[in-house]
Amino acid sequence: MTSWLRTALLSGVLGYRALFAWSTPGLFVASLVLAPVLQLVFFLSLGSSLGYGDPEFFVVGNAIQVSAAAGVSGLVSVIADERRFGTLSVILGSPGSAVAVFVGRLLPGVVLGTSVSVMTGLVGLAFTGSSTTLAGSLFFVLTAVVAASSCSALGLALSALGLVYRDIYQVATAAYLALLVFSGSNVDRADIPPVVRWIGDLLPTTHAIEAARSVLAGGSAGAAASLLLAELGVGVAWGAAALIGMRILAHRARVLARVELF
Repeated sequence: MTSWLRTALLSGVLGYRALFAWSTPGLFVASLVLAPVLQLVFFLSLGSSLGYGDPEFFVVGNAIQVSAAAGVSGLVSVIADERRFGTLSVILGSPGSAVAVFVGRLLPGVVLGTSVSVMTGLVGLAFTGSSTTLAGSLFFVLTAVVAASSCSALGLALSALGLVYRDIYQVATAAYLALLVFSGSNVDRADIPPVVRWIGDLLPTTHAIEAARSVLAGGSAGAAASLLLAELGVGVAWGAAALIGMRILAHRARVLARVELF
């Protein structure tokens, strides 16, 4: 168990360092700083022009949802990038745990996802002139950590498809847009059709957004805590799906001789 955890930790640290080695600073800023802020400004402007919701509604919804920019979009390409750089066959063929290596990649997604959420939230509060209490701010950070973790688990589960599916980068875009639609980040869930709400309950960020909005609106901590536990449960479920999917699809990739297909 100690060896497994050590492998996962080293994989996360080295993967985090590689992210900066392979991405230019401009691309990094555009993807994880500029894009989330522009998304927030767009929906703030749209909501204001339509007279729908208050500014804090859009600030909280988008600040939590953009954690998927690093969690889902970043983690979806983990296995595809290993194949692209010719290291996937080495990982799958090594005596060490390939699952530990890929699980370790959750760490950059959680760290970056939380950072993006907090940064976007601060920009949104400054842009709208809103304020919050220290307790509210700390709860928001906790919510961002949980949301980023569940998004990273979803990204890792989808990444497993990269063992048998080549165009996995398209999945990242589709997954991010799906979370934007189903999470209720910019539309009150009471106005969403029941089937859409049901799907949203199975996806990351939905419960986290509700929890953050509840606390910042002065709601009870107990109700918000139950929503955070629900968000954590969603993340655990997707994490389990990732582990099972990797084992099954890694075997399938060997049978179909697709380990090095790019």
